[in-house]
Parts: sequence; C-alpha cells; structure tokens
Amino acid sequence: MTKKILIVNPFGIGDVIFSTPLVEVLKKHFPNSYIAYICNRRALRLIETNPSLSKIFVYEKDEYRSVLKHSKIDGAKKILAFLKEIRRERFDVSIDLSLGYKHSMILKLIGIKKRVGFNYRHRGKFLTDKLDIESFDNKHVVDYYLCLAKLLGIDTESKFEPRIFASTASETAGNKFLKEAGLSENELLIGMLPGCGASWGADAKRRRWGIEKFARLADLLIEKHGARIILLGDAKEIDVASGVQNLMKNKAVNYCGKTSLGDLIGIMTKCKLIITNEGGPLHMAVALGVKTVSLFGPVDERTYGPYSSSGDHAVVSRKDLNCRPCYKKFKYNDCETRTCLASISVDEVFTAAEEALKK
Repeated sequence: MTKKILIVNPFGIGDVIFSTPLVEVLKKHFPNSYIAYICNRRALRLIETNPSLSKIFVYEKDEYRSVLKHSKIDGAKKILAFLKEIRRERFDVSIDLSLGYKHSMILKLIGIKKRVGFNYRHRGKFLTDKLDIESFDNKHVVDYYLCLAKLLGIDTESKFEPRIFASTASETAGNKFLKEAGLSENELLIGMLPGCGASWGADAKRRRWGIEKFARLADLLIEKHGARIILLGDAKEIDVASGVQNLMKNKAVNYCGKTSLGDLIGIMTKCKLIITNEGGPLHMAVALGVKTVSLFGPVDERTYGPYSSSGDHAVVSRKDLNCRPCYKKFKYNDCETRTCLASISVDEVFTAAEEALKK
C-alpha cells in the first residue's frame, strides 16, 4: 500500500532546508510513497524541484490575514478551500515540524489519523506520536527532524544531508547575472553576504560580523588572490552591503537586493566560495554543494551549523567564551558587546577562506 505523507513546516529557509534529509529518508523507506509538503511562499523556491516530493501546498499566513481583514466571509472561504484541498488527498500520516498545537489540531480535524511531531512545552496534545523536547540543543536540528522518522519505525542511520536543486530558471538567472556583471566562471568568484537573511528581522543585527571587517576581508581576497567579490543579500540588507562597498578600497559587484530567492540560488552555483554570517543563505549554499566559510556568534554551530560530511564548510567562531552560545531555548540573552563576533579577526576568516579555496 502506498503511504501518503504530509510534512508541515511553517518556518524559514534554514528550517526547510534542514528538513530535506527527512524527506529523503521517508522516500527511501517508502519508495512508492506520495509525500507532500506545506511551506510558506518564500520557502517554496527551495523545495519545488525536490524529486522526492509529489506535491507542495503553499500557506502564507499574511495572505490569509489580509483577506480576513478585508472580509471575514471571504477569509473563511479561503481557509476552508485550502483545508478541503488537503483533506481531499486523504493522507495517512502527517509530520508536524511547527512546535505548536494549532497545525496538529487542524490535521486531526481534517481526518489524518497518524500525526507525528514535537511535544514542545506540552503543545503536542493533538499528536498521536510525539517526541518530548525543551528546545533544539546538543545536536543538530537535522538530527531532531530525523528522530521523528524513528516514530514511524524508520532506521535513520543512513547519512542523508540537506540538498536543494537549482531549477532551469535559477540556472538561467545565474548565467544572466554573469553576463550583466561582466564576469566569467573562469574567474575566482566569491559570494559575500554581510547580512544573514531576512527572516530574523530585528534580531539580525545580533548575528552580523562587522561591515568594516567584511570590507577588509574582501579587499584582501581581491589583492592577494584576484578574487571578484559579489555582495549578495535580501532587499532589507541593501544598507549593510552598501556599507561594505563604501568601506572597500577595491570594487565589488553589489547585487544585494536585486535578486529573487531563485536567482540567488543560480548565482550561488557560480561561486567558488560563499562567505556569510550564519542564517538561511549559508544553508542554501551548503545544500547546493558550494564551499562556505561562515561566522557564528550567539548561535551554536553544533545545532544550526553546516550539516555536511564533505569538509568543505569552515565555521569561524569563539569556542573559549563561557557566555557562548547565548541563543538558547529559542531566545537570546541581552548582550550589547557581542564579543563572540567582535573578537573574530579578519585574519582568522581570511585564513579559513584560503584553506577552503585550496581544497
């Protein structure tokens, strides 16, 4: 009998990428299964080309809120139509990665018998099979997700790593970028993301290495290795990338804010190396198989770092600070100094970049 499985993940880029090993494990164990996925619109670009997924449902809560604000009747109709579409599929199993209770409650109401997920803060009352957690600590998020497969009787010892697949449109966007920027794939192209992705909002500044250090690092890579630096990032990070360019002695290609997520995937595949703060773009590069050097401050790289056995992903962080990591139980401790990032030197990151390029 073909199992029909629904995965629910309302979170951002990194979390969706972290769930791709779970998708592969499910497909390997149930090769004839029909696996569907609920994600937000932004994350759709990361998994729409995943060969193990049969269908993707997009749930963008802001779109539903907008309709509800305009008309409660129209909003209710839109929500009911969405739930009816899911119910029509008659899923056997759901895997809820949301950490809340609302999704699993709705999954129960629409008739999904087996509902697997995390019992975080006792919010798993509508789950039939649950894993008790207080937060993501001591092991990687990928491993937490894979633990849910064990609740379905699946051996997860086989090593699966996060993967995303560039679409034809992304590949076209990458080639178009090279042409517009006057670059060649034969050059040493290094993508640099001095932001850390849009999803962290006001907290993003806590996770950023200094723009003056990114500028000095970029100049060193240009002067010592003839690199072509490409500044990338979300539209909300234009000021950050412009700040780096303004502090540089040499010229970079500033494409920050000029790309969609699909375009960014295509451009990343053209780079020999991505240098970035931790965040969604880091995990995109890792999942695409592009070498990375990442900077980790408040967040623990053992839990949220690159998940790869290739050795192509260097993490630069301070391991000698008692206060680090201070992001625990999904919350930050207040810290104005951010010593964990401020004390990382340009030379440390430059050395890590050189070693990555030698491989």
